[in-house]
Amino acid sequence: MEKRKHYAEEFKKDAVRLMLARGTRTVGDVAAGIGVTASLLYRWKRRYGSEVSGRPVASEQEREDVERLRRRLREVEMENSLLKKAAALFAREMK
Repeated sequence: MEKRKHYAEEFKKDAVRLMLARGTRTVGDVAAGIGVTASLLYRWKRRYGSEVSGRPVASEQEREDVERLRRRLREVEMENSLLKKAAALFAREMK
């Protein structure tokens, strides 16, 4: 039988912080990265989530909005880059 691991409270809080700031990574990826299971990470979040978060965790809708806006920002940046290249090309042809 495998002996049960015990983690320091600060490690648990750090793990929850990492989980909350995971970006596009899954909870499973975060958990695997620190060597725990996703279910354990969710338990720690229930216990320590309010302590480590300076504000309430964003709702699913807010996260979707942020992700949608990030995608749109990338599109606009690519369009802007393309327009700059086209303007430079036209400027050379005008000379």
